[in-house]
Amino acid sequence: MFLRQLNIWNFRKYGVSTQDSKLPGLVVLFNESFNLLIGENDSGKTAIIDAIKITLGTSSEDSFRISESDFHVDIAGNTAQEIKIECIFSGLSEKEAGIFLEWLTFDKDGKYELQVRVTAKKVKSDLLSSERIERTIKAGPENASTKLEGLARELLKSTYLKPLRDAENELKPGVRSRLAQILKNHRAFRRIDLLEKHPLEIAFQDANDKVEEFFDLPYSDGEDKTIKSELTAYLDNFFNEPMNGEEKHESYFKVTPVKLNEILKKLSLLLEDVPSGLGSLNLLFIAAELLLHDDALSIGPNITLIEEIEAHLHPQAQLRLIKYLQKNWSESSTGGQFILTTHSTTLAASTKLEHIILVHDGTAYPMNGENTELELDDYKFLERFLDSTKANLFFAKGVIFVEGDAENLLVPAIAELIGRPLHKYGVSIVNIGNTAFNRYVNIYSRSEKWLNDFPPLKVPVAVITDVDIKPMPYYYDSEESITSAIYIIRNEHLSFITEKMNVEEEDLIPLVFQSFSTKKALTATLEVYSSALSSSDINEIADFIKEELSQETINSLRESKARTLRAEYGNDDNIQVFVAANWTLEYEIAMSSLRNELLDAIHNVKYKNPSSESNSRKLSDVKQKIEDISFREAAAYEVYKPLLEKKVSKASVAQQLALVLHANDEGARERIIQDEYLKYLREAIYHVTGGPSND
Repeated sequence: MFLRQLNIWNFRKYGVSTQDSKLPGLVVLFNESFNLLIGENDSGKTAIIDAIKITLGTSSEDSFRISESDFHVDIAGNTAQEIKIECIFSGLSEKEAGIFLEWLTFDKDGKYELQVRVTAKKVKSDLLSSERIERTIKAGPENASTKLEGLARELLKSTYLKPLRDAENELKPGVRSRLAQILKNHRAFRRIDLLEKHPLEIAFQDANDKVEEFFDLPYSDGEDKTIKSELTAYLDNFFNEPMNGEEKHESYFKVTPVKLNEILKKLSLLLEDVPSGLGSLNLLFIAAELLLHDDALSIGPNITLIEEIEAHLHPQAQLRLIKYLQKNWSESSTGGQFILTTHSTTLAASTKLEHIILVHDGTAYPMNGENTELELDDYKFLERFLDSTKANLFFAKGVIFVEGDAENLLVPAIAELIGRPLHKYGVSIVNIGNTAFNRYVNIYSRSEKWLNDFPPLKVPVAVITDVDIKPMPYYYDSEESITSAIYIIRNEHLSFITEKMNVEEEDLIPLVFQSFSTKKALTATLEVYSSALSSSDINEIADFIKEELSQETINSLRESKARTLRAEYGNDDNIQVFVAANWTLEYEIAMSSLRNELLDAIHNVKYKNPSSESNSRKLSDVKQKIEDISFREAAAYEVYKPLLEKKVSKASVAQQLALVLHANDEGARERIIQDEYLKYLREAIYHVTGGPSND
């Protein structure tokens, strides 16, 4: 059995549903085996863990009192009078169903279901002037629930590993030894016949007998004295005085009482005979806890709650641990259920996306296939590429996806210049290194099934991308001789082209909106997708897609491509797409009022000593040459050309440009705020930082 669903009413930050006050303020849908709760600070992860502990209890008998501060306070300042927490279990075996029989219900599919709920009410007392909190724990359908007790209550208890836990003391002997509790519940220490001694008890009895024999031996040659006889002589004098009339007392030595529980309390668990660090002891402690999970005879949900599992563990240890837990407690395993919280991007990146539950804005969003629009291939892709840098998107209040290093460097710099520093607004910028935005944005798109009952995920997401349509000056600068024709593949051309090429339409989707200045360039690209094309097929395709090369054609192509990108990646709500209208980011900057700053950055990267007299003169000449070009796109093309021809690195130029802009931050700020070519960047930044555009 496993915890399928947690419902919370009026507990801490979670109130009641805004749609219906009878519905819970928070619903958490758990995976059967492994769950990682992630989210920004104060998102409510600890409240979820505490709600489970309060309802089910813990195997270490931790005391969890519900206090006044646990009652939800709404935005008007009104404090709730009743807390309710409900845990719903599914997947019960026949044996488990037998134990929980009197409390069982059935789900919509007719399978066993167990509902356990705790309520805490503020009750006024006639004898006391203050209120008291009355707590009850019951199970079964709400209108016919009864008290949960005995074995059934014990089986539901969870194992709880608190953050910054003291693993060393947990593994030491003592009355409240966690190690003793773990071992006591392991099948190696369970006894069917309570009258029969456990092998460990027999071993300790033998040890006690040998110890007693030792203390009965003379401790000096030629004497009859023993330690025991001397102690007995002292006791005879202490106890056999006439006035007290007490009986004679015998003394004896033993290692420990031979009762199993007492033996277990005396045990300690060590890693080595040398002192161990906190990280090693934490791993040892977690390994001890897993003894109960790796128990094929165990019954009950066997839930382990671990807060901030990364505490005391370096990133590589975190990685190994999380991979091991996911691998060995898969959906088909009977080893129990894990519910963890983390602030670690390393853990987020190394956890399978379908095991993650994102806690955001008062809602818990499971990332499994049932509840997102991600496909199976998307999960496989993200498992390979969702590294710790990209995983910071799970901890952000807003996310910007970009396709390259230049955007990754320049967007934060521009955001800071316009008074919207991304770090201040909790915004993460994620460089995916390509244009496969759908793989990532669908993390934030919820399935129809989810949206029938729960709200959309309203993390503001901005996709910044290039329209990637070459401008007119590019074609006139081409080494190939061109005519007034251009070859453009549009959506409406696909059925004709694929019929000629004998391929599927989806195979040619990447070619849509690509343009070719010559038939030779078109042929070279099409032959990559089909090697059986005849010259007549090529001619027919070329004639079919040929258009007049003009500024109007280029503008039309840009508008169509931008419209397609917005429709493909955006949803007009929290996910919006911002497109460089003319070509690429650098080309837009070259078109903008920051053109000279871009020239400075290119110059600084191109020359080892850019400020030398001769190099400074070269820069002045280039700027004058650009200034003399009247057609704006032609001037921008000349600025952009060294980047296009890869004579300088785009990333290096972006880094330099950021430095140049910061050196003249006041003047640059005013131009960035007003420049129409940079509007798409401003609007993307405003979207994720929650501020309206001033354009």
